[in-house]
This record gives sequence, structure tokens and C-alpha cells, in this order.
Amino acid sequence: MAPSTIATPRTPEPDTQPTTSGPRALVARLHNPGLYAGASLGAVSTCLSGDPLLLTAAGTAAAGGWSALGMHPGPWRWLPGQGEPWQWLCHRSSHSYRRKAARMRRRLHRQTFGSPADTGLFVIGVCDGWRTHEARPALVRTVTADAHRARCALLRKAWQDALPDWGDAWWRRYTPAEMALRTSPLMVLPATGFVGLPWWGDLLAVSAGAGWGARMWRRPAAPDVKETGPEGAGWYLARWAEWIACERGPLPSSKLVSLHVDDEQLTAVIVSTTARSALSVQQDTVSIAFKVPPRAVNIYRPDDMPADRAKLTVRLRALSAGELDEDDLAAVWDTYNPYAGSTLYDAQQTEHGRRFRLLMPRNGASVAEVQARPIAQALDLEGDNAVARLHLRVIDARRIEVSEMTTNPLQDGVPLNLDDLTMDEQGYITVGRDIYGNPAMWRLLKFDPKRRGLSGNPSASSVHSFGSGTTGAGKTSLEEDLQVAQRKNGFISWLADGKGGAGYASWINDLDWLVKSSYGAMLMGQAANAVSEYRYAEQMKLQWLDEEGYTENGRSFFVANEPFKPMTVTWDEFNEMVLKDPKAPHVKPLLRSVSSVGRLSRAAGLSARIWVQIPNLDSIGSDASANAVRDMLQSGNIALFRTARKDVDIMSLGSRTPEFRLSPLPERFPNGSETGGLFYLADGKAQYTVSRAAFHSNPARMARQFPLHSISQQEADAACKAGPAGLAYLRREEYRHLDAADEEAFLSELLAKEGERSGKNRAVFDTKPAPAAADVDDDDLDELVPPSRSELVWHAVDGGARRNKQIADATALTRPNVANATARLERLGKLTKKQQEWHTAEPLAPQSVSA
Repeated sequence: MAPSTIATPRTPEPDTQPTTSGPRALVARLHNPGLYAGASLGAVSTCLSGDPLLLTAAGTAAAGGWSALGMHPGPWRWLPGQGEPWQWLCHRSSHSYRRKAARMRRRLHRQTFGSPADTGLFVIGVCDGWRTHEARPALVRTVTADAHRARCALLRKAWQDALPDWGDAWWRRYTPAEMALRTSPLMVLPATGFVGLPWWGDLLAVSAGAGWGARMWRRPAAPDVKETGPEGAGWYLARWAEWIACERGPLPSSKLVSLHVDDEQLTAVIVSTTARSALSVQQDTVSIAFKVPPRAVNIYRPDDMPADRAKLTVRLRALSAGELDEDDLAAVWDTYNPYAGSTLYDAQQTEHGRRFRLLMPRNGASVAEVQARPIAQALDLEGDNAVARLHLRVIDARRIEVSEMTTNPLQDGVPLNLDDLTMDEQGYITVGRDIYGNPAMWRLLKFDPKRRGLSGNPSASSVHSFGSGTTGAGKTSLEEDLQVAQRKNGFISWLADGKGGAGYASWINDLDWLVKSSYGAMLMGQAANAVSEYRYAEQMKLQWLDEEGYTENGRSFFVANEPFKPMTVTWDEFNEMVLKDPKAPHVKPLLRSVSSVGRLSRAAGLSARIWVQIPNLDSIGSDASANAVRDMLQSGNIALFRTARKDVDIMSLGSRTPEFRLSPLPERFPNGSETGGLFYLADGKAQYTVSRAAFHSNPARMARQFPLHSISQQEADAACKAGPAGLAYLRREEYRHLDAADEEAFLSELLAKEGERSGKNRAVFDTKPAPAAADVDDDDLDELVPPSRSELVWHAVDGGARRNKQIADATALTRPNVANATARLERLGKLTKKQQEWHTAEPLAPQSVSA
């Protein structure tokens, strides 16, 4: 990287005037309107007298002082178009340095010292030795240059600390008003009449006015920075170090790598060496540093680039503001195009703003690379939250539609309509509206008319669902809409509330089964498995009709209401049930039961729906059951609400990871209202659309209009035979109104009594040989031989802890011990680090670690 030196600003070339003398040259100089205007104004000074002369003198003196501040160089140079405020300081220092260097060279040439042997003198002392030093000129120049750089850096830093936000719109040309200010000292000339000068004084005033007017008329406007062509790579590196990577800059200690500059464009990669994201650099900051218009700068991060890096592109050959129609989006896009070869077309005004389409090139950037941030930067959209106003929708492989919505159509909310909750022939219901005014569809069942029941109804398979969002984002609103829809369409609804019942307090009497404890959530999953197994056993005895109408025996698919009703089991705050105490006895049975529901219950008409806080499926654990849950949830409905984290676009959704980058959802709409219920809804492919869930103040009351459905007595009996979870379902009315702690105590006591009763008068025959004593895994031995730090850390990561702080909280170890253990496990290949988060890579063998 080039050293951070002060780049000497380029000064415009002086006007090339004819230097020949003679009559033709004199006549050419007379073709100057400023000369006649200045001479006329000077002549008017002899005609004024009295009060008009006094008022003219006072007004023109103020105007002259106003213009003098912008005309003369100095630290007061503040008018737009004058350049950087510290440029004069550097310029004066450069003059001083050049004068010192010239004096030094002259003295060095005059002082022709020979060697002591040539002169016959015996040289004694440091001074004489220094004067005869061979490298003296180079050393003097180096020391002087270092002093010059240090002095200029000190002055520049002092000025930047005084006015850090100076320099808005410095690149534009002078306006007619500014030119009038520059020539306003001519207005001082009438004051000469107030003084009462003799005839030669009046003649001198006329000559001064003519000369000043001619000079101002020939003075060019502020030069366009890019008229002289792009600077070298070293200049841009130095400017980046001075303006961006400095100690108090927007991204300290950052670097520019892979820098490439040509006549049209600069491309580079921003590397952040601190905790700040590379995207924290603002567009205006880079435009000021590189002396280009803001829309010529594009800063974005491709999907395959980590958070500490970002792509920077700068258009160096751009039209000036006067030559470009700001309202013509196609012309602006062609000038500041961030995607080479793309075309903007079909721009039109809509009810909520503007809309246009982008045609991507056949060879080059694809629609998957298009992001809202570069588009907003290239079009120079106004407002701090311009990116949030852009909504992208892919039309085909080369076309993408961009909608700029100055007023969000979803900010007024979406009322809940019962007619929208009626399931159509494809199994969809409408749970709200998307940003384009289309219905937001949610699928409850997937029908297949090729296989039917004896009544003629098509076969159906249930659809799993997954959603994430922080507290207050609106997950409960969508879940309540789904509960109303399920009750209206004849579904059986079971729900496990991870908030201890506070999330669905109004639904206590309006659901077939509602549990409020993690222990109850485990039993609910086990009971759902028992119900699905019973349904499979019964469906094997039924007949069905194929596509051609033939009757077949042994049905392997689900048909609604023949004889069972569709069923949905919901686990809200699922990650809290798993991560609150990863070593709790209910965690592994809960994960196993949920994974079994996901893998085996779709053809039995039973679906699972999971809500979590963090938009990352890794938060539910990393064992085999958790992996099965992740695979299950990638094939159904996905809703992503607002989260506290900004990395929504890198969530771990496997095959359903968004193909197009998602912008974080805001906390408030432009009108100030909250964005509760706003979420990204997956359309079944790789595109996610901003939608808003329908809202009603009392959805439980609306659900009471429809009958409450429960599993049949045969299903409940089968669940009881399969395990104690069925008994917890049958006695649900006894603990329906208890809180989470009392419910867990009731269920624990119930299962303990059931275990004692079922164990009486039962002979147990152990047909499996006893394992060797060395292989016995006895928890009582942990006090005698405690687990090592590495084992504690590995099991904490396996339980869902991802950062060192979370691991330290889960293991009660200090942060240095956790850091050493994770580093050791990474060297052994037991842990791997992804996006600053730890994940288990291989199972941990006890003999593989000892620390």
C-alpha cells in the first residue's frame, strides 16, 4: 500500500490566451463584456451624491467583504466550489517547502567542498564532517520533507476536528448567484464618488473597474474534478487512508485491496480490520474522499463475501449535474450503472411511488446479485432509509422489478377477514397482504387428486411450518390467524407455549390441548407420535381409488375426514425450550419427538409448526434429532419476522436460504407506526416477499364461531397405550388453568404415579447381557472424576451455545478457559467456526481430550 501522504490538489490549467502583441491582440482583449461593465460602473461613481451615494457605499462595502472571503485563499474559504478547507494550508506549506528546497540547492551548489586530502586540511568536529558528507543533500531533503508532511498533517487534523462535516456539494460548478458574489467588489467603486476624488482619481477608478470586470469575465468556473482524468491508484489509497481509515474516520484501520483503476471505473474490496462491518462506510464519505458525485459510488456486499469485507465501485467518467436529467431514471442508470451491461426500462409512477425494471446482461451479473443498496446509491435516492423503500421482485432469469414505495401500503395494517381463511382446493389460505397488494398465501394441506378416498376426496399431506422473529415482531398475530383458520377448516390444534402461557392466555379454553411448560411440550410431541402411529395402522386397513377409478386395499396416504381430521402441533419459542437448560431431561426426548413428527407424520395428516427467536435453525441444537428438525422445516411454510440481528440474509435455512439478499425489516413505518406483523414470506421457491399478517384485537372470540375439534377416543386410547403422554392428554382439563411451574409439577407427579402403578406385578426379564464395568456410564461418578474443560465446552456447543460468552455462561468457566478449550477442539477437528459462531464437527470421544 502506498504511504499516506498529502495529495497535492490539481489546479486548473490557466487559460491559454494569445501572447502576441499588436493591434489584433488589443482588439481581441476589447471583446470582453466585463471590461465595459466595470468601466461603466466606475464612471457612474462620478454621478452619485448625497444619500444615494452613502447608501450605495454602505451596501457595496458589505457585498465586497462577503465576496472577498470567497475570492482570497485562506482558512476562511467556505463558499461552495472552493475546495477542501485545509487545501490552502497545504498549498502555503508547499510554497514554503519549495522555497526552502530551492535555497538548499543553491547553497549546496555554492559550497563545493573537496575531501580533506585534496585541501590539505585536517577536519576536526561534527559540523565539518557533516558538511563534507556525501549523502548530505539527500538527507537534508528527507528531513525537510518529513517535517513538511508532519506540519501539514497537524494542520489538517486541527481543521478536521474543528469542522468535521464541512464540504457538502463541493464538486458542483458555480451558480450565477455565486458568480455575482465573486464580482460584487465592483459595487464598491461607486463609493469613490463619496470621497470626492480629482479627475485623475476618477480616471483611476474607471480603469480599476474595467480591469476587475475583465478579469472576472475571463475567470473560469470551478473546474470539474474528472475533466483531468482519473488519478493513480496511489492517490486513491492515500485519500482512503486520510479520510476513511484514519483514527477518527468512519472505518479506522481499514484497507483497500484488489484495487483496479481505469479510465471509466475504480473497483476495490474494502477490508475492515476492526469489529465494524465494512458496509458501515457511507456513500457520501467516499464521494468526498475521492472527489466524485455520491451516485458514482457503490458499496455493497455480495452473498459470498464475509461481513468484514465489501465491494467498492466508483464511476470516474460521469456527467456533470447540468448535463444529466435527474428525472430520467434510464439516463441516470446508464451513467452510474453498478451492474455492467444492465438496462433500466419501463419506469412509471405508481400509487405508492415509482416502479421500473432491470434487464440484466446475458453474460455478467445475474438477478441473484442485484441488491437494493447499489440501486439506491446509483440513483441517489433521497432519505436516510432509502434502501428500505426499495422492494425487488424477480420476474425471470434476466428481469427484476424494482418498486420504490415512498408510502408503504402495509403501514395502515391488514384487517382479518374470515372469508380469506377458508382453505381453497389447493390447500391455501390468505393470512394477510404482501407489499404489492397480492394476498399472502399460507398452505395447510397439499392435495393430490390422483389418489382418492372412497368418498372421492383427494389425498392430502400436511405441510410443516417454520417462523422466526424477535419479541414484539408479530409472530403471535400470524399464529392466531392460523389457529382461527385451522378451527374454521376442521383442524385439530395442539399448542405448546414457551412463554409459560402468557402468549396465548386468551386461547386456554379454545384449543384442544394447550401446555405451558417445557415438560408438557415433550409429552405433547410424544403423544403426537403415538397418534400418527395409530393412524398409519388404521389407514393400512382402508380401501382407496386410483386415478382410473379402481378400488385398492391398504391406503398409505391421508384423506381429510376419512376417518381422521387433519391436525397441527405448534411449538412456540422452541429454542427457549431447548436452550434454556440444554442438559435438562426433557430436551433430548423433545427433539426426538419433534423430529419424528416431522419425518413420519405428514402422510398421517399431522403437521408441525415451530417458532423461534433467532432466524437461524442452528439455534435448536446440533444433534441428530435437531438435524432432522432442520431438514423437516425447510420444505414447508417459512415466515421471517423482524429480528434484533441484521444478518437476516445469512440465516441457516439450508435449501431454503434466500437466493436474493434480504434487507432488515424496520421497527417503524415512515408514518411512525410500528411494524408489528411485518414479515418475509417464502413463496415456495427461493424468493421471499415482504408481507403483513392480518390483525384482529380478539381472534379467539372469532374462533369460537366454529366448533372445537378433538382427536377421537380411539386415538386417545392408542396414545395412552403407547406411553404416559396419552394420559397427560386425557387429563388436560385438570391442569389447563395452572401456570407453567404447577403444570410441570402436576405432570411429573402424574407420570411418576403411572410408572409406579404400571410397574407392580410385572416380571422383567433382561435378555441383554450386562455391559462391562469399564463401560458403565454412571452419573454418580461425575463428582469423583469430573469432566474436563474440553468436554464441558464441546457439550455446551452441542447444546446450542455458539459464542464464547454463551459457552462461559453454560459451563461456568472463565472466558480465557473457554477460548483455550475451543481453540484446542478446533485443532483436534471437533469444533468448527462459521461466521464467528462455534459448531460441532465430530463426536467427542472421551479419550481424545484430557484438558
